[in-house]
Amino acid sequence: MRKKKRHLEIIKVATNVTLMISFLLFNSSTCSQKKDLKCVSLSFSAPVNIYKENDEIKISILRDTILVFYYSDYLVYRLLPTAKWETGENIQGTEPYLIYNKQDSCGILFNSLTDSSYIITCRIDSFLFNRALRGKDLDIPSDSLWSTKEVKKDNGGILIEKYGSTKQGDEMSIDSIYYYYSKKMNKVQYSFSKKLDSISGMKLFKFRLLFNSKFSKSYNGVLPKREIWFEIREEVPPDVKEILSLIKKYQSIKKN
Repeated sequence: MRKKKRHLEIIKVATNVTLMISFLLFNSSTCSQKKDLKCVSLSFSAPVNIYKENDEIKISILRDTILVFYYSDYLVYRLLPTAKWETGENIQGTEPYLIYNKQDSCGILFNSLTDSSYIITCRIDSFLFNRALRGKDLDIPSDSLWSTKEVKKDNGGILIEKYGSTKQGDEMSIDSIYYYYSKKMNKVQYSFSKKLDSISGMKLFKFRLLFNSKFSKSYNGVLPKREIWFEIREEVPPDVKEILSLIKKYQSIKKN
C-alpha cells in the first residue's frame, strides 16, 4: 500500500513538473560506447502536498535519488525503493531495476538485485516518464513569457542563467527558472537537454523552478516560497558485479 502510494506521488510530481515546463520538450539520454560501467545519479526535490494544520499552511516535500548505469549499449535504472509505512524510511535492497538496450523498444524490470523475477515492460519512454522522472528536453524559455534576468559564473566555473516570468501568475505559476552549467560535467552520460549542452559547450547539470510567496484564495492564506529542482552527478558505480550480472540475465532472456 505504501509502495503504491509513493509511486502515485512520484507519478503526480513528474506529471506536474512536465506540464509546468511544457515549453521545453523531447526525451533524451545518451549511452557510452565504452565497455566500462558508468553511473550518474538523478536527485530531485518537489512539493507534493499543500495542506492546512491549525490554520497554518504547510507543504510536504519529496526528495529522492535515482541511479542510472551505462554499459556499452545498455542502460540500467535503479528506481526508488519501497518505504516503511510508519516512518517513510526507505527499505534498502528493495529497489527495482529497469534494463534495456538503446536499440530496443522494450525493457525488463527486475524486482531487485537479488530477485530474478521480472516483467517485460514495453514502451520505454512511457515507463521512464512514469517511474524514472524522465520528461522531455529542456529548452531556452520563450521570449514572450520569460526574460533573461542574469547570467554569471561563480568561482567554480559554473555558469548560472536566471530567467524571470514577464507575466504575473497565480500561486501555482513558476516565477523564475535557474539553469546551471559546468564543463567538468561534460563527460556525464545523462542529459537534460542535448541542445542546451551543445549551445553552451557545457553540461546542463541542474535546473530549479521557483515559486514566490503569494496569497492563495484556495487556502485563504499566504503560500510560502516553493521550489522544484533536479540535479545530475557523476557517481562511482555501486554493486558493479551485481549490475553486470543483471545485464547478462537481460541478454539471456532476450535471446530466448
